[in-house]
Amino acid sequence: MPQPKDELLTAAETCRYLKIAPRTLYRYIQEHRMPAFKLGKEWRFVRSDLEGWIRRRVATRPRRG
Repeated sequence: MPQPKDELLTAAETCRYLKIAPRTLYRYIQEHRMPAFKLGKEWRFVRSDLEGWIRRRVATRPRRG
């Protein structure tokens, strides 16, 4: 049985997980800004890849203050 971190998410599930609009998700995919792959005609996302992507974005974001 796959571990939750290795779970495959659909585009809709990824939007809910990241709390972003589908339009934003597909723009990120088109710009190759986030980890995604196609399975048939549908985009899929690996939860652990998304978590790493989020960590890298937070780590490289300029600090305010």
